[in-house]
Amino acid sequence: MLRPFLLLALRRPRLWPAMLSAGWAFRPRGWYRKPPFLPLPSREYMRWRLETAYGDPDAVPPRDELVRFITWSAEMRRRMKPDTAAPLWTKVLALAALVAFTVWANVRAADFEAVRETVAGAGYTGLFLASVVSGFNLVAPIPVALFYPLLMESGFAPFATLVTIAAGMTGGDFLGYLVGNATRDLAGHRLGRVRVRLERLLGAVRSRHRMLPYGLLFLYAALAPIPNELVVIPLAFLRYSLPGVMITVLCGNVIFNSLVASGVTWVLGWWA
Repeated sequence: MLRPFLLLALRRPRLWPAMLSAGWAFRPRGWYRKPPFLPLPSREYMRWRLETAYGDPDAVPPRDELVRFITWSAEMRRRMKPDTAAPLWTKVLALAALVAFTVWANVRAADFEAVRETVAGAGYTGLFLASVVSGFNLVAPIPVALFYPLLMESGFAPFATLVTIAAGMTGGDFLGYLVGNATRDLAGHRLGRVRVRLERLLGAVRSRHRMLPYGLLFLYAALAPIPNELVVIPLAFLRYSLPGVMITVLCGNVIFNSLVASGVTWVLGWWA
């Protein structure tokens, strides 16, 4: 039932946002209460839509009609949706507040003995858990390494701090891998032949460029200031090696946190 849409997604990646929007709009009520726990349109609903459109519940829509429907429905939802996007000035204020809080935490908060004692009392265990939350957080992913100067003032060792933060972020990435793997298992029976074809295509890519995905993942984890889960979850869904993915993101996380810690320290030193 979903095969035409999946084939279209593979051939035209630019339609992914519109297709995801359509899938979410057509999700059944209570989808999270029954397997496969995914917001996918029900089979009965899809058959009804096909029967009303083509007179046959088993009809296969032509590709060009699918494209027109997906783009048209996405445009209609966009026009009917109230404009609730945050204005630019609120985003600028939020960024300024984050910068101000980071400066305050590293400069002013370090002057208070109670703050330093609280941070020191959490120890490396607390630092690790905070890094896990930071690593597996798509809503407000604030790197713990931003507070590196405060951690130094609280008695943490530089090398152990960076290693702990990187390990914690990798723990968050591991949770993301589990999500991607579980999603694959739950949705496996719905993907059918398309999944098999995709795996064959990926097998051909791996045979020619075996290390390319891991190299790109390393650069992403080391340089991109956005959650690694955006890449880790799809790789897990496509059955990329767990040890390979975790080792790659760990190395990338070490470099990323080292760069963040060095940058924050330099900026605060220049500020002072």
